Amino acid sequence: MADDFDFLAAASGGMALQTRDRRTVRIDRIAAGEGLIFGEVPMHGACSWRADGRYTQAPFGAPGPLDLMPPAAGGTTAQPRASLKDALEAGDGRPFCCD
Repeated sequence: MADDFDFLAAASGGMALQTRDRRTVRIDRIAAGEGLIFGEVPMHGACSWRADGRYTQAPFGAPGPLDLMPPAAGGTTAQPRASLKDALEAGDGRPFCCD
């Protein structure tokens, strides 16, 4: 959760965001007057967040897995992938991870 990111200003209906545990959130509506964002989390159901991205039902307001994460600056970031074919063709004589 980024303290300087304003989810309330950035979010819009139908927008997709992610939680800390990397689940996709579909934003349903924004209640700007109340400072709340409402959306749906798969396998959890309807949720709401404060303007700073904190999950409203968190005990004592503590950070947790359902807090919103700001969108990546360059769009979605894919995890780096390794290719077995490229590793075998590298020719450095180390075909296995423990060599």
